[in-house]
Amino acid sequence: MKLYEHSFRDVFHQFILLPLEPDDSKFSEIIANFPNAEEANALLLYGYIDHEAGLTFEVLCAAFHDNETTTLFAGTDEISVKLRSESIGEEEIILLNKLAADIYDEKVEQIHDFYKASKGVELCRKIKELDPYRHFDYPDDVAVIFYDEEKEPEYCWVRCEDCRPPRFFGTLLNEPQNIPDIHKNEKVVFNLLEVKDGFFAAVFIR
Repeated sequence: MKLYEHSFRDVFHQFILLPLEPDDSKFSEIIANFPNAEEANALLLYGYIDHEAGLTFEVLCAAFHDNETTTLFAGTDEISVKLRSESIGEEEIILLNKLAADIYDEKVEQIHDFYKASKGVELCRKIKELDPYRHFDYPDDVAVIFYDEEKEPEYCWVRCEDCRPPRFFGTLLNEPQNIPDIHKNEKVVFNLLEVKDGFFAAVFIR
């Protein structure tokens, strides 16, 4: 399956394998920086969320994949290579959720420490009812319906910062066209409302 065919939850804090085509120029420079590059046909990645830059994958090492067998080569502490999800969304990936990759524990721990989100952001990420409204490449960003009784409703992106369900707090990422007196970069509060058939909607109501 392609990366975009998965939920962000499938790859968040998970190992994935990115198979490469022979002479793949898109990744040839990246894989060349890692040990055993000449034997490799894949990259081992670790997924995490950068609150500002979105869903990101750290390249841990080169690998060789053949049917159900995966051989992982040594990593390197000399470089850090990151792939944003929007750059590999159409690539086929293999989930390695059961992988015991202890040799990469230190780098993974560094990722967890450096990109540790606030408690409020972590709580927002756990709310699955928000998932239909999340931006795939930026899972902390939610499409919110901004509604004013006298204006045409419109979707705006809000970066979630905290929540006390059903209320959510965040930063408005784009300038509304139909709602006056609310502007990009302002702090806003929106509600997660249950509508017909048990579905939910993320709605800002003036």
